[in-house]
Amino acid sequence: MKKSTGVVALVVALAAVYGGSTWYMGQKTEELVRQKVAEFNTASAEKLAQSGIDGTVTMNVVEYKRGVFSSDARYTVTLASNDKQDEPLELTFDDKISHGPLPLSALKLGNFTPVAALTHSTLVKTKDTEGWFKLTGDKTPLWADSLVGFDGAVDSTAHFEAIKHQGDTVKVEFSGGQLRAKAGGKSDDILVSGNFPNLLVDDIGEDPLKLQAANFAVDFKQTGDINVNGTQTGKISVDDIQFQTPESEGLKLKQILLDTDGVTKDSVGNAKVRYVFTDMVFEDKLNLGSVELAMNMDSVYMPAITAVSKLVSDPGFQDRIDSEDPQTAKLLLEQVLVALERKPVLSIEPLRWYNEQGETKATLRVDLQKPAATLQELEDSPQLWLQAIPSAQLNLLVSKPMLRGVANQLDKAEGVSPEEGTTAMLDMMLEAAVQPYVESKLLKQDDNSISTEVKYLGADQGFDINGQHFTTDDLMGLVLMSMM
Repeated sequence: MKKSTGVVALVVALAAVYGGSTWYMGQKTEELVRQKVAEFNTASAEKLAQSGIDGTVTMNVVEYKRGVFSSDARYTVTLASNDKQDEPLELTFDDKISHGPLPLSALKLGNFTPVAALTHSTLVKTKDTEGWFKLTGDKTPLWADSLVGFDGAVDSTAHFEAIKHQGDTVKVEFSGGQLRAKAGGKSDDILVSGNFPNLLVDDIGEDPLKLQAANFAVDFKQTGDINVNGTQTGKISVDDIQFQTPESEGLKLKQILLDTDGVTKDSVGNAKVRYVFTDMVFEDKLNLGSVELAMNMDSVYMPAITAVSKLVSDPGFQDRIDSEDPQTAKLLLEQVLVALERKPVLSIEPLRWYNEQGETKATLRVDLQKPAATLQELEDSPQLWLQAIPSAQLNLLVSKPMLRGVANQLDKAEGVSPEEGTTAMLDMMLEAAVQPYVESKLLKQDDNSISTEVKYLGADQGFDINGQHFTTDDLMGLVLMSMM
């Protein structure tokens, strides 16, 4: 009896401790929830302003009922435009919050690490979301499970319900998918990843269009504060894209890819953005090859960019610019000059169009600087702004084999032989188009390529083109003569 009594006492004691700890964590969780909502609203306003996006995203806690082991909450997320004529969109979520330190619901998800709370959020059917519910057959279209750490860090996985809808004018099939995000705590680090396997939208209305795509994926990582000291990498890709109409096979692409890479140190940032469109096929016959565009922005002063974005995103900005408000123009130009003090460099490295036969490629670099003039002098003499570009360089290489490959594909699509179609005419057309510029040494060509190298040396020094110097007036006259 004594032994059993001791065991019972131990169980009761542990239960009391656990109950007390969950009650305490419940109090802390409510404080944390309200704190996170306030932080979200502040960060949302800052990020939207920095990005120059017109609108607001606001979260509000509508109701909070705290219990011993769990709590229930309802909150709204409102997306509104600065245009008062646009109706705001309000999303309502119900939250079931299991208190830490060891919520049973977290154990079911395979998490055995003590946490402050685990929340299960579900989108509520309202007048703003009833259309989405209709597409999912009245199933909850969006829900999420989130682990909240003691330091405030959140690890959340959102689930999107599959859609299979056949309407009078549109058919939609969506596989559903997941999106995971980790953020908060003692750092500014952010991780986002997600995958959505399939999408089909078949619009059979007045302008029929069918869209299909597969394997939509997103990966994003940020460490530190990207506006001060931090890094940022991102990738978005989608495979097997098809645009079709009843009359045409339209356009198909093997993949569309967007990736970004940025580093900021002491508020000065370097960033790269790259777009790739792979294996573009028109009308299921004409293979146009692939296109890549990579853009770089180096030595960009982030506080000035943020200030310009905030100014531009102000609801009354466009009206003030249209009315030529001098104060608005002055504020904008002041920040532009601040940004130019860091001597930013804008470049395209490269823009290329390629296929199995070769590639046509262009690169461009533009160096910038602050003009040696005051703002008043720049207003009085706008030509002084030319000092803002001390140098620039353009390199262009056109691959004749690549163009012959495209012409051959075009002939096949039209059902004619290369001897009778565009392929036979291509070299003659190229010769007629470029020969005047070759004679004036603006272009160079051989059997396989057409190329040029153009260097801008500044407003006073003119241009260097393929090793030959031209003043601005000389170059304009030469181009006009070549066009005649």
